[in-house]
Amino acid sequence: MALGSVGGTYGLSGSGMDIDSIVKSLMTRQQAKADALLQKKTVLQWQKDAYNKTYDDINSFRNSVFNYKLQGTLNPHKVSSSNTSVATATANADAADVSHSLVVAQLASGVNLLSTDNISIGDKSTLATQMGVLNSFTLNIENGSTSKSITVNPTDSINTVVSAINKAGVNVKASYDSMLDRFFISTTNMGSATGINITTTSISPDASVRDDGRLFIEGLHLYSDAPSSSSTSNGTDTTTTTSYSSAPGQDAVFKLDGVSLTQASNTFSISGVTYGLTGVSAGAAMLSPGVMDTTVGQASNVTVSNDTDTAVASIQSLVDSYNKILADINGKLKETRYKDFPPLTDAQKSVMKEADITAWETKAKSGMLRNDQTLSSLVNTMRNAFSNPIAGITGPYNSGSSIGITSGNYTEGGKLTLNTDKLRTALNANPDVLNQLFGASGERTDGTIDTSRQGIAGRLYDGIKTKLDQVAQIAGTTAGAQYDINSSYAKRITAYNTQISNVADRFETMEKAYYKQFSAMEVALQQLYSQSSWLSSALSSGSG
Repeated sequence: MALGSVGGTYGLSGSGMDIDSIVKSLMTRQQAKADALLQKKTVLQWQKDAYNKTYDDINSFRNSVFNYKLQGTLNPHKVSSSNTSVATATANADAADVSHSLVVAQLASGVNLLSTDNISIGDKSTLATQMGVLNSFTLNIENGSTSKSITVNPTDSINTVVSAINKAGVNVKASYDSMLDRFFISTTNMGSATGINITTTSISPDASVRDDGRLFIEGLHLYSDAPSSSSTSNGTDTTTTTSYSSAPGQDAVFKLDGVSLTQASNTFSISGVTYGLTGVSAGAAMLSPGVMDTTVGQASNVTVSNDTDTAVASIQSLVDSYNKILADINGKLKETRYKDFPPLTDAQKSVMKEADITAWETKAKSGMLRNDQTLSSLVNTMRNAFSNPIAGITGPYNSGSSIGITSGNYTEGGKLTLNTDKLRTALNANPDVLNQLFGASGERTDGTIDTSRQGIAGRLYDGIKTKLDQVAQIAGTTAGAQYDINSSYAKRITAYNTQISNVADRFETMEKAYYKQFSAMEVALQQLYSQSSWLSSALSSGSG
């Protein structure tokens, strides 16, 4: 840190002294104090930044560990379908390892309506010119239990109506193809409860005036059946209501393991298996709407089994992630600290090349977390999570090593290796082994955790959290770095800022004092020079 000069008055006496240089030399010791404080503060900031970056990396790993507390990760299943043209399927951890018999008689469907003829009788810019609509009316779109009313005006275009329907929020999608001159409208959901029912309401002072709502809907050529219509009058205006109803959608109808069932969608979950119906089984038949003939139809088999390959790949992924974060931490703990390379001052940087500055600072920033006790303790916690047996498990598989997860020798810093053959053997012998080893909660009846009975994932997840909390107390986190005033490092950096500010104030006071003294000296020398000149002149005059 270079503290700025306040400047001063010099040279009045003709002494030729460089007062700035003299003052700068006198202030060298004070500048050195300021630079030393700034260097110490910089090292603290580098250490804090190193902690913050490490916190983020470790926390990211911890978040991934959470998945290994879940049955979906620890007990994956795979599903095969004997006829994917009828059904596909997936399974979650709750699915039983059995084969299901499936006959599909009918797929679920929604409602799709499209114009059976052109809808335009003229220019397409407005409904008045395109379809002959002369008066405003209300259009109520109903699908199942949801409905929405839309006001339609003669000056609207057909695309305005399309947009209003699509924004109505009733699971209905409309479109208009100007090239075909056809209107399309369909439900976005399926099942027998769906339908596109449209009610138009027109108000006219004259009962003989045509119903523009009816004119519009019938002009779309969507409904083949005649609408129901009624009119009421209040003595002044006549209100005409016309309703159009589509046929309802269809439920999926199928027989699963001998039981006839229906679903409003072709995708549904039953007993941990999610089915995706894709077609009707050969020979299947319907007796009436919603009722299938359970005596016919070729059955497809949907078989659920343990997915050993996915389970092994999942554990390998955890081991790889563990080794990566462990290598990162060990690298920081063993990184060389170059104490002979302190942070550069501004004055030092000013006379160095950019490449030299970069090389210097690379060494200066090295080893910020060397031999850090908190991180060393974290490494031990992570190792113990895998190496310590899980109490309460009967049988041969009660630790990481028992299923093939072992650590190398001391020189490898605790790196894990996975014997996939040994893991496969364990999974074949006990398909639930990963859930027992990794997912055990270890929870006591009072809600506390018995770590001896806690699974590997829980030990990792909770143990890392404890150490991260300690890191946060020491140096805060990246997420809250700009607001951190409470961590140990933040408080130490604040203390240095105060010291640096105080040194800067003293520097300015001392510098001003030096300049004031030299200015007074210059004035005195000027006065002495003037007196000497006067005396010399007077003596010369007297001798003449």
